[in-house]
Order: sequence, then C-alpha cells, then structure tokens
Amino acid sequence: MIFSKDIIKEIKERVDIVSIIGEYVYSLKKSGKNWIGLCPFHNDKTPSFSVSQDYGIYKCFACGESGDVIKFVEKIEGLEFTEAVEFLARKANISVEYQSTGEQKTIRKKDDLIRFNDRIVKLFQHFLLEREEGQDALDYLKKRGIDHEIINTFKIGYAPKGYNRLLSIIQKKGFKDDFLVESGIFSRGDRDLKTLFFDRVMFPIFNYRNECVGFGGRALNNDIKPKYINSPETILYKKSYNLYGMNWAKEHIQKEKKVFIVEGYVDVITCFKNGIKNVVAPCGTALTKEQIKLLGRYCGEIVVLLDGDEAGLKGAVKALKEFANIENVKTSVLVIPDGMDPDDYFKKYTIDDFKNFEKESIAGFDFLVFYHSRYLDKTDYQSLSGTLENLFDYINIWESEIIRNSFIEKLSNLIDIEKGVLLKEFNSFINKSKNFVKKEEIKVNLKENKEESILDKIKKREIDLLLLLTIISDGKELIKRSSLKKEHFFYPDTQNIYCNFFENNLINKQNVIDYIDDDKIKNYINERLFSIEFRLDENVLRNSAVDRIKDVIKKYYVRLNEEITEKIRLCELYKDDETVKELQEEKTINISEILKLSKLQELKK
Repeated sequence: MIFSKDIIKEIKERVDIVSIIGEYVYSLKKSGKNWIGLCPFHNDKTPSFSVSQDYGIYKCFACGESGDVIKFVEKIEGLEFTEAVEFLARKANISVEYQSTGEQKTIRKKDDLIRFNDRIVKLFQHFLLEREEGQDALDYLKKRGIDHEIINTFKIGYAPKGYNRLLSIIQKKGFKDDFLVESGIFSRGDRDLKTLFFDRVMFPIFNYRNECVGFGGRALNNDIKPKYINSPETILYKKSYNLYGMNWAKEHIQKEKKVFIVEGYVDVITCFKNGIKNVVAPCGTALTKEQIKLLGRYCGEIVVLLDGDEAGLKGAVKALKEFANIENVKTSVLVIPDGMDPDDYFKKYTIDDFKNFEKESIAGFDFLVFYHSRYLDKTDYQSLSGTLENLFDYINIWESEIIRNSFIEKLSNLIDIEKGVLLKEFNSFINKSKNFVKKEEIKVNLKENKEESILDKIKKREIDLLLLLTIISDGKELIKRSSLKKEHFFYPDTQNIYCNFFENNLINKQNVIDYIDDDKIKNYINERLFSIEFRLDENVLRNSAVDRIKDVIKKYYVRLNEEITEKIRLCELYKDDETVKELQEEKTINISEILKLSKLQELKK
C-alpha cells in the first residue's frame, strides 16, 4: 500500500458512500437504517444490494459482492486500489501523500505522460483538421462515413509524413529523449530516436477514466505494412487491460447491462455513430481474461459481434476460450451475415434492423458447436473424432462439473449423439490429457478443509466480539472494566485488530477492514455488519459483547491449562516433582480466573 492509513481514514470519513454508490446505482432508496437498490455487479431483478451509511460498507445478498467505498470504486470503475484511492481523494479534495519516494516518482511520471499524450492528441488533430497535408486522411475518414463531429468525439488525428517530422517538432519543445522513449511514441534507433507513427490516421486510446494512454495508427498507403500499429506497452498502457472505446461506452454499458465486442477501432466508431454506443474493441490484440473481467464489472452480458468472414469466425473461437471460468457473465455470439463488417452492414441496414438482427445471437457454446461441426460427417471416424476433440478441449477448460455436464448435454442435443456415449468419450479425452485429480488428493483436501473450518469458527467468534466493541459507544470502557487483553485472542489477525482499536486508538466501525489483509476476513466482517444480530438495540449489543468477552477469556485459560497438562505429563515422566507442583498451582490459578468470569455479568445493562 503506498498511502498512509491516515489518508485512507480521512477519505472514508469525508466521502459519503451513499452519494458515491448513488452515482452508479440509480435505484438506491432508503430502507430503515440502510439503503437498498439493484446490484450493479450482476443482472439483479429485485433489489438485493444494501448500503450501510453508518458502517461505510455495501453488500449484495444475491451475488455476495461486498466491501467499503474504495472496494466499490475499484470494482465499478475497474481500477487498481491506488487508482481508486486517488479517484476518491480527488472527489473529496484531499491531497494524497505517498509513503515511498519511488512510488511518488512513478505517479508523477504517469501524470507527466498523460499530459504529454494530451499534447500529442491535439497535435495530431491539428495536422488532420488544420493542415493541408491532412487532406488525404480526411478523405479516407469521409469515405468511411466519419464526419467532423465523430472526429472530434473520438479525437481522431493524423501523424504527418516524414520519418522524423513528428520527432523534430516535439524535440523543439525541450522534452528529453528518455522521456520520449517512455511515451512509446518514439523508440531508440542505432544512432538517434525514431518515430513510431507517420503518415497514419491516428486513434487515441483512452482508459476508462478518459485519459489517453496510447495510440493506434492506420496506414493511409495500403502498400505500407502492417496496416495497423499500436503503441508498445508503457507504464500507462497495458494492452491486455485496455479496451478501445471504454471511456465512451462505459455509461451506456451500465445502462444497457450489455456490451458488444467488435474487431477494431473503426468498427467501434461505426457502431457508435449508428446508435450502438455500448461497444468496445481489443487494442490490436486478441481478447484477454483481464478485459472480460473489466467488462463484467459493468454488465452481465457480453456479445461478440463478428465479421461474417472466416477470419472473424476464427477470432470468435479463440475469444470464447477466454470466457471460461469467469462467473456472472453471459456470453453470446452474433455473426454479421454475408461476410460483411459493421461498416458494410450499416450502409445497408438501419439501427432498427440491427435490433431485430440482435435477437439472432446464439450462446457461446452453441456457436462453437456450429463452427466445429460445419463439415462434420458422423459416418467418418476422423471427422467425428476431430470435431469432438475440439469441443472437448473447450469443455475441459471449465472447472465446474455442473457446467461441463450441461455442455455435454447440449452437445448431445445439437449433434444427435447419446449423452452417455459423449460422456464416455469425454472421460477418455480427460484421461489422455491427464487433467484429473486423484482420489487420494481429494481426501486430503477434504480433511484440510474440515480442519480449517474448525479454526475459522474460533476466529469468527473473536472477530464478532471485536466488531461489537467497535460498534457500541463504550467499547473501550468495557475492555478496561473486563480486563480483556491482547493475549486473550488466539489469532494474530484478531490480536492486531485489538491493538489498533484499544491500544493505538486507530480503528472505528468504518475503517476496521483497513487493518486486515485477509480478504476472507474482510468479506466476513462486511457480511456480519449487515446481519440482524449486529443491528439490534445498543444495550442488546453490549450484553452480547459481555458474553463474548467471557467466552474469549475462558477459552484463553482453557488453552493455557491444556498446555500445562501436557507439561505436567512430561515432567512426571522425568520425575520432576518440583516443576509438577508449580505447574499444578499455575493450573489452579487459571481455574480460579475462569470462575471469576461470572462477575462480568455485572457489566450488563
């Protein structure tokens, strides 16, 4: 973490979680102490998303998503933790301080590169719109149906001819060579710097925060190869995490609860200007899991919209493998007919035609069956075997046995082969691939999980007590009067919470999860704070805390006596009578301490 805990605490205190979430969850309404609405993280039909203003947390009781205001912004905006903190700090007008000098330099470098990219965007637009040399690029865009309004919306530009024309202009502004190389727009040659883009229509690539992080360039001369080139990866631009058009599409994706994925920049622009605004494209690479997960934060349905040629079909087959094991995302495929791309389609059809055509989309697995069985001859063993192996390879990627079984059943119906026969063939395929788990390993895992769950019960009891102490008004006073100490807690996690709450005076009910690293514990805390048990009258909560204090302290002395009993056994074995006597006295003292716990009843109200 690069931020001080004081900054995190200040952000949470000054930012109203209801206001922040309300910007994304339009259905949010007051209900008792909490606010409820439709969950933005899955296709929610009835309000199952709850926000607690008191505790500064949220939880969906349908999909289980939960966290604080920072976690919400991370998920909904697709940001890293540091980016989410900066996002909220800007909203609250808080100046963030970084703990590491190196990290400060990285943040400053990113800011400098974003400002530099903005200058380049304006320079490219200047060459396109205000210089005669940009006329060929304008003519190309006009042929593609891209007018001045769209050019300005997408900030399309032109990189001028001349191997080092752009470089000479920029160097006159005083930028250092190392910085120019870090931008990704220039690279080092044998003797001096080289310009990556020249005589190309330029498409700036923006992240979801509308910051220019890179560029894509389309050659005007068809003899120049490759036709499209993109910025290399930089500290700003990670190809597998960015999607072209995400900055414009984001609000439309959230509204429609659906996104269309197309092949390239011009496809996005064509769809956008024809009324399909919930559309994005990978940035010159194949679709990645990271991009799918990013989209999954905004909607529950992804439609792969393909060109109807063979290359488009193959691209969809490759893309669909990336969707495996990603939860809460419905995937379908829509193939544009007659080998057309989006530009061809909208020259012939209207948006209303597209809305009707959209109904013809098919589920991702159904498309794979169609693709691999187009030339299937069930009477030819090699044809059948090859088709099944391609489909089994996809099915086997999925970890869920339920999903695998449903695919086998669907495959049985689609190609008219008995399910039992397909299952036998599939199991044979798995064994050949050596992708199976031995029964002995399963037994060991079950045993470990059972032992872990027993430990979890103890940890949960201790966490419940600490939560109650942060909630009630006199939690710290109750700790003093009950003589509850750090060593009474069994786990380092709960000992840490105790120290930060009682001894260091850092924790309150809104920031308790900031002092925990374990995501399982964070999720458990969020879940408990929304439970009815933790929303009762103050006196009820206080009395419950007293009972739990007794339980935690008693278990501490019981553990001590179990250890003493073992020591006594060893000492008796070695006939160390003096130590045995001391240990028995210590054990008696512990028992008396347990008996004294009955006096804690007096602390109840």
